[in-house]
Amino acid sequence: MPGEKKVAVLGIGNPLCRDDGAGIRVIEIMRSGGMYPHVDFIDGGTSPDLLTFLDEPVEKLVIVDALRAGGTPGLIYRLEIKEENLDKKIPDSLHGMGIIHSLQLMSKLGRKLPRIVIIGIEPDNISPGLSLTSKIQESLSEVVALVEKELNS
Repeated sequence: MPGEKKVAVLGIGNPLCRDDGAGIRVIEIMRSGGMYPHVDFIDGGTSPDLLTFLDEPVEKLVIVDALRAGGTPGLIYRLEIKEENLDKKIPDSLHGMGIIHSLQLMSKLGRKLPRIVIIGIEPDNISPGLSLTSKIQESLSEVVALVEKELNS
């Protein structure tokens, strides 16, 4: 729609390593719902390169990923990343760049960074396997609700 803000949701993770695939599962759930046709739902895999994924101006980026922060499995985190808080050191190599490194590079290249919100979920088990653990599976509806809240704000 004309004048509508460009929004993207980026799911990160490895669905072959149980709970590490939580971000990808959220993307699958939200795509199948069809409620947000104006939103780009991106499967970022295990090595997201924001320079490639964000090929057009995005005003808001919501990133969903498993996030180890020492909490109990299934705990959900919300973090905002602001450009002024990024370490301005550029990594030596593009191989295996993480989200922060990708944002740093975008900033150094003069690309306008979108408003960035990270929704993280504390994993229980990231060993090889295709299914999420029950604790993470039970938390997915809450993660989806938080992403929807971000999309509607």
